[in-house]
Amino acid sequence: MINVLFVNICIIVTFLYFSGVLSKRYSIGISSISLPVQINSGILFGIYGIVLMLYTIPVGSNTYADLRHLFPVVIGTYIGPVPAIISAIIIGIGRMMLYGFTSSGIVACIGIIVVGFICAIISRYPWTRFFKIILMNVLSMFVIFISLMINIKDIPTVLSFYPLQFGIAIIGGLFVYAITEYIYSTNKLFVQLEKRATTDHLTQLNNLRSFDVAIKTHLAHANQRGETLSLLVIDIDHFKKINDTYGHSSGDIVLKSIAKILLDYSRSFDVVSRNGGEEFTVLLLDCPHQHALVIAERIRLGVQNHPFILPDQIPVSITISIGVATYPDTVAVPTGHVLVDMADKALYEAKNTGRNKVCSLELEPTK
Repeated sequence: MINVLFVNICIIVTFLYFSGVLSKRYSIGISSISLPVQINSGILFGIYGIVLMLYTIPVGSNTYADLRHLFPVVIGTYIGPVPAIISAIIIGIGRMMLYGFTSSGIVACIGIIVVGFICAIISRYPWTRFFKIILMNVLSMFVIFISLMINIKDIPTVLSFYPLQFGIAIIGGLFVYAITEYIYSTNKLFVQLEKRATTDHLTQLNNLRSFDVAIKTHLAHANQRGETLSLLVIDIDHFKKINDTYGHSSGDIVLKSIAKILLDYSRSFDVVSRNGGEEFTVLLLDCPHQHALVIAERIRLGVQNHPFILPDQIPVSITISIGVATYPDTVAVPTGHVLVDMADKALYEAKNTGRNKVCSLELEPTK
């Protein structure tokens, strides 16, 4: 029995590592998780439980022991009630499909579903993950004990193996907790490093690296779908004077305020980036040139009318200059550097003709 239960633990650990690789993509346990991801996680852990039943231990007539309950426990602790219930239902149905629709199978099916609901209820409380996983595990083993008593109907027989199964389940639960916490912490670190690599640390906008990827991707999509793609290149007028007069901390306040204004005045699906220093960009997806000019002017006025308050309640007036270019309206080729160059030229035109304005240039011929 010990050998088979040890195999159970090894299988569980293998599945957890596999799930850890998948969870990096969806930031599981790090950020809010969408309902489709929760459902898919429940299905996946339900399948894990079915696989684990191939290594069960016969302890009586049509009665088997294993650690399948740890899958609803783990998924309930780290993701929530929905996948806990889904995984338990799948495991219960799998139990009857593998070993027949007998009375003992129905009892085992009901038992694991009850375990799923217990895990779902506990998962909603603001307790530590360690306490949740211990409590779920103990209550699950209590449900399993009742199921065994109903099926075997012989207390001495149940007590001949149940204490060992309970002990291994508790130790296995602690071991699974340690492994899952390690996966959780490494995934959290991975997400943080990935965010730092693609996000501007001050404004939390996309950084230059993300912008380069975005403009290349969206230009290719616009070219394939026959859509337009507009680019706003934005520069804060006389920003150096803010830093020189009030200090860099005040300059940072201005940069963060500008970032918020850009997000507020852009559409939710547009790509807003800080490309470095006081330069920002906004990629306007499927946006014709004339509409891009309207959005740019709206942003310019939003900044001009915004009350910028520095430390010590010092008010300052901030303006921006914006250059606009659009594929294919003013740029004939779907190339990122050409679109950026055209918008930069328009920005220089705005700055050289008085600042605090929006400028664009005529269609650039194909090179």
